[in-house]
Amino acid sequence: RLREFNAESDKPTLNKRTHSYIGRVFTLEQPIVNGDGKLKVDDSQWRISGPDLAAGARVRVTDADGSTLKVEAAN
Repeated sequence: RLREFNAESDKPTLNKRTHSYIGRVFTLEQPIVNGDGKLKVDDSQWRISGPDLAAGARVRVTDADGSTLKVEAAN
C-alpha cells in the first residue's frame, strides 16, 4: 500500500535546512552592508538580509527565503 503523499513528518525541517536555523542566534564575522551580508554557520556560508550591522553583532534568524536567511539584531 502506498503511503499518503502529504503525511506529516516527525522531522519537518529535514529537507529545509534554512528553516532549521529560524530562531537561532549567531555572531556576525562580517558586517551587513546595504541590507546584505554573509553568515558562517558550522561549515556553510549563507547569504543574509537584514539591517546594517557591524561585524561582531549578534543576530537572530527570523525567516528564510530560498537560500537567504533573514536576520534581525539580537539583544
